Amino acid sequence: MIQDLPARLIAIGDIHGELDQLNRLLNTVAPTDNDHFVFLGDYVDRGKNSKGVIERLIIFHEEFPETIFIRGNHDQMLLDALIEDGVITGHQLRDQSSAYRANASESDIEIFLFNGGKETLRSYRIARLTDFPKEHIAFLQSTQLWSRHEPFIFVHAGIERGIPLEMQDPFVLMWERLSPPGQDGDIHVVGHHPTTDGEPYFEPGRYNLDTGAVYGKTLTACDVLTKQVWLVQ
Repeated sequence: MIQDLPARLIAIGDIHGELDQLNRLLNTVAPTDNDHFVFLGDYVDRGKNSKGVIERLIIFHEEFPETIFIRGNHDQMLLDALIEDGVITGHQLRDQSSAYRANASESDIEIFLFNGGKETLRSYRIARLTDFPKEHIAFLQSTQLWSRHEPFIFVHAGIERGIPLEMQDPFVLMWERLSPPGQDGDIHVVGHHPTTDGEPYFEPGRYNLDTGAVYGKTLTACDVLTKQVWLVQ
């Protein structure tokens, strides 16, 4: 929960290992101590420098400790693979969600590698998950599934109506592509759904800020209080 009203409440869409775009975007936004930032998840996979992105976000958190990092489905896939390989302990998504379990026929390591994990490992110059840096694992474990700052609910993918946030299926929060927008004044601020034109999408009850950085489009930041947008390619 974000308590005090910041000067700017800036959300940033899916990064997917695109370090150069992230650096250009942060330089353009020019963060100040009066701002509050929420990153919407999917920091790793598919792009060429997941390692550099995680390193940059760790430094950013040291500079701006109130920053919130939402967990995306790709971040969860990496954590699940680390758990399955015995690198860390914890609950895999398949243990927490029957909906995910019903769709996950392969092992978690296979799912991670198939969905861009090979590029992630390549960026770390490692062949085995056992060599993954502990500090980066701790960062991923510290991410959260949602954050609320009325009227905004920040989540990677979607929310199931009629269910309290604390009781939401994590599969829906990180994977759902058909979730309805917010109602009763709520505005869902999401990533996960890459737009085709490289522009953010605003509709009543939902702001979609995944503008396809890893697909050659743009990386987006948005001050949700004013709808001011910054785009870099």
